[in-house]
Amino acid sequence: MGQQTFSFVPLSVSARPPRLVVVVPHDDDWVRWMALGLTRVSGVWGGSGSVVVPAAAVGHAGVERALAQFGPDHVVAYNPSWGSVDRLIPGLVDRCIASQQVEDGAAREAAAQMLRENAWNDGIVAQAERAAEDLRSRLSVNRREDLVQLTHLFDACSPSDLTELVDVARVSLYGVPRGLVTTTDALSCAMVIGVQEQLVAAEADASVWQAATVHQAEPEVVSEVRVAAGPDALAVRSHEAALCISVQRGIPNRDTLLLFGDRPEDYALAEVLRQTYGRVSWVPWSEPSRNEGWLYTRSYTQDRILATSASLTLDEVRERAEASWRLRIPSMDPDRDVPPEVVDSAEVDFSCRQMVVLRDAWEQPRSLPVLVGEEGTLAAALSLPGEVPAGLDPDRHRWQVTLTTKNHPVPPLHGLTSSVVIAADQNPWETFVRPADGGITYWSHRFDFVSAGASLAGRLAAPSLSWPAIGKLLQHAAAAQSTAIRPSAAGKRAAIAERLLGSRTELEQLASSPGWPVLRAFTAKKTDWELPPGSVWKLKSGLVLSWDAVAAYDQKDWDEHARRAELDRWASQGVVRRGLVLGCCHCPIYEFYPLAEITQAYSCRRCGGENSLVQRRWKSPLPEPSWYYELHPAVRELVENDGDVPLLATQFLRTQHWARPALVCEEFEVLRSGTPFVEIDFALATLDQVWLGEAKSGDVLASSPREQKREACKLIEGCVALGAGGLVLATSKPKWSDATVQVLRHEIQGRRDASRLTPKIALLAGLGVRPDLTVVEA
Repeated sequence: MGQQTFSFVPLSVSARPPRLVVVVPHDDDWVRWMALGLTRVSGVWGGSGSVVVPAAAVGHAGVERALAQFGPDHVVAYNPSWGSVDRLIPGLVDRCIASQQVEDGAAREAAAQMLRENAWNDGIVAQAERAAEDLRSRLSVNRREDLVQLTHLFDACSPSDLTELVDVARVSLYGVPRGLVTTTDALSCAMVIGVQEQLVAAEADASVWQAATVHQAEPEVVSEVRVAAGPDALAVRSHEAALCISVQRGIPNRDTLLLFGDRPEDYALAEVLRQTYGRVSWVPWSEPSRNEGWLYTRSYTQDRILATSASLTLDEVRERAEASWRLRIPSMDPDRDVPPEVVDSAEVDFSCRQMVVLRDAWEQPRSLPVLVGEEGTLAAALSLPGEVPAGLDPDRHRWQVTLTTKNHPVPPLHGLTSSVVIAADQNPWETFVRPADGGITYWSHRFDFVSAGASLAGRLAAPSLSWPAIGKLLQHAAAAQSTAIRPSAAGKRAAIAERLLGSRTELEQLASSPGWPVLRAFTAKKTDWELPPGSVWKLKSGLVLSWDAVAAYDQKDWDEHARRAELDRWASQGVVRRGLVLGCCHCPIYEFYPLAEITQAYSCRRCGGENSLVQRRWKSPLPEPSWYYELHPAVRELVENDGDVPLLATQFLRTQHWARPALVCEEFEVLRSGTPFVEIDFALATLDQVWLGEAKSGDVLASSPREQKREACKLIEGCVALGAGGLVLATSKPKWSDATVQVLRHEIQGRRDASRLTPKIALLAGLGVRPDLTVVEA
């Protein structure tokens, strides 16, 4: 086992309701089935932050991309009761009871009542179960071996599974009556408010639902339900009803997204994007109306208005958006009228993560003692105490605990299972644990054996957790894709340099400091200043410099006293070694001898001959020898191979708002079937995703267009193999060549046309002078 150190890590602790993806069965009349599923989810605590999707939409690339960003705690299949389905298909229960030919009236009524409470088993339910299982596997959701914590959502929850909303809410609730949700127009409004099982005599035509959706309001028929519920009533799908709020990490998205189309996948995409993107309006009706003009009036907090669809082509979306744009009523302020930009659903950018948390129990500070492994993994030295958030009851309520650190994110990589974030000495069956929301989340209550009458501490989970180092994260992500990674030669050199200086941050600061040109002088490359005679010797092992060579470096922001102190610091760290250049009386060779090896008598490194430290042994004619400095071999090779470029790149990237905090990994190779197929110069893990990077001192990836295309493909495939969401190409040149940019654009467009997973690609140029980061658009 590697050496460990003891430290404390600052934690941010939040309590929140479980986050669900509920897969609903349906037939041709899928809207009414969605209304039934929304009715059930609206009654579950956390339903305001959960999503309901039709089984037919599972597998759609855009929907699953959004679901992966959503990061559910559970993917479940909705299994309605016979009584619920009987309200969709009137007479279903009576026909089933009649087929059993029960003569006695009381027995027939008892059998009917029992049947209504049982789960309805039909072929479409089985299809939804298979879709949920497939989705659960692809998203790597809360599974341990063959055991899944929660697989179904029934019309009645047991206390050990989920919490009913009415058990938490402190005010009366209201929703759209389920019987009114029979069209996509009504569904577009009901998905925001929530649905409840209530009979109403009134009806609302399509224009009423459309106006409510556009204006983010409620139609009159729903207002009547709200008034009847009481003056303080809240919508069942509002966060406030569940004593929750939505918190955001990063800069909030300022764009508004319009989603056109009336297919199940359009509804599903809109439903998920409401939780992950923010400002989303689902416009399922095909004929534009005057109401839509308000969609294109930009507020002062908006940047763009985007239009997309999961079922329509880009041309169809453009035609639909332009038709409604033409019908708008122009604003008094022309700058507020903004035509929509059409984008593919795969291009929707998730720049801000949202999370629904318990209002009075989020981002509470804690400090946890941890053991820091040699590779950077943090393992909790103590188990986390079980705590009950204010307003919750441990006997009636179930919640999730989410932990994030200020300096050690856990990105949502595919293949990161509970074993990655559980400490080695922890009982893995105590609770369900998984990476989530840039940190770790776990189920509030113990899942293993709990004896009757157990104390609160015996019922609540108190796991011992581990925050894996970035190298371990990447290894698990690679293994999930049947690949592997290993450090490259350059990566090993950078790791040695990091150990000498103490951290990656210190090494990055060295690369951007005035001292880097001095380190470059130890290599065979030309120096930036003239070295005094006798201040540099070229030995077989490499160049050695004296203090005179360093003193001759003229840098106005780095005076002689600062240089002297820096050289001494390097010597104490082992970056350079102080010693003498001595010869041998037996063979004609001069070598560098570190200070620790110098005695009055020394052995020649070449022939082993014994020598005495006398004036004839040092090369210069001085009466006393002069100290020389030798650069550590690993650092010398790092400097010689332009190792400052990836260091400057990661130093700059970590100043960006979306990369705080971040973990950095040195260069490594990605292997398929044991054979390397691409080298990655660095990796950056943030709260939201992993970025891989390629660093060049020039402005091209390769010397020829064909090789450039080949290198671009390899880097993109490396991202796909590790589940990385972004690729950064960094150079010290003022910009990347036009040929390189064109190759990247062609690859992005080609992969999108083929519906292949494509990471976001960013170009970073001007390192060391004026860094500039831009995203490549197809």
